[in-house]
Amino acid sequence: MAEHDSGQVEKKLQEVEAQLKDLKARWPAHSLKPAMLLQLEDLEEERDRLRHLVEG
Repeated sequence: MAEHDSGQVEKKLQEVEAQLKDLKARWPAHSLKPAMLLQLEDLEEERDRLRHLVEG
């Protein structure tokens, strides 16, 4: 992976991790909406994919 591409992937990874942190901060103690659960799963999958790219 080129240096420039690696930097973009790392930046995207940081953005996804920030979105995860924000989502978890808004997580209700009760009455979880299905959309929030789906968003969590999508963000975690994207985070894992990006980590794999960064680690090579």
